[in-house]
Amino acid sequence: MAVHEVTRDHRTGTPETDTGVPPRYALRLLGGFGLERDGRAVPVPQGARRLLAYLGVRQRCARSEAAGTLWPGSHEERARANLRTMLWRLHRVTPEPLVREDDRLALAPGVTSDVAALGAAATALLAGGSPAVGVGPGVPALAIGELLPGWYDDWVLTERERLRQTRLYALEALAERLTTQGRYSEAVQVALTAVHLEPLRESATRALIAVHLAERNINEAVRRFELFRADLGRELGVAPTPWLEQLVRAGATGATVPSP
Repeated sequence: MAVHEVTRDHRTGTPETDTGVPPRYALRLLGGFGLERDGRAVPVPQGARRLLAYLGVRQRCARSEAAGTLWPGSHEERARANLRTMLWRLHRVTPEPLVREDDRLALAPGVTSDVAALGAAATALLAGGSPAVGVGPGVPALAIGELLPGWYDDWVLTERERLRQTRLYALEALAERLTTQGRYSEAVQVALTAVHLEPLRESATRALIAVHLAERNINEAVRRFELFRADLGRELGVAPTPWLEQLVRAGATGATVPSP
């Protein structure tokens, strides 16, 4: 195995290997913590993971915010000291800095985060952007596992729920967009992903039913509605909204589908 010597581009100050290409780091937070350098895993000390993960989610924050969030039970000076220690440890993890320090903290250039990728994909979809010819990488980014499973810090729990909601809204928007474009097979897969993430969410089931109705698969639409009604009654003791039932009936008879 060749060992590449790390040098620095004198024009930009950016570290690079002897191939002349700056190394790329990928921070994985969805489905579990991981850091890769040009596709190879990089070990990160347990304590330093918390700071790197926080920046991977927040992207950019004040030092006081990071210290107060990551060490909420500590005195302010102790929290700041802990932050300085974590930054020092992170600087020792890789030949290149992973964190940029100026007036605020942020991931260094060349470090990408899957949470940022998910956020960008969701924002584009919710803003009305159209998917590419093939659904492509957007769906895996939206469908991958939850944020940092097994972590129970308060900020992780808050961000986990925020990302879950963002992901669901984006998947539903994508399913609707694909249905409008007549890309029914892709729309079904996307809607099924949303239903799998939250089986009792009516808007996810509605997106799936809408695809089936659009392609005139009435039996599939009715079957999905009945399954949802049974699950909702068993788990929560409630019924679907009248509008969802009207949607299925209208689609089955060829009538105009009512607006929500």
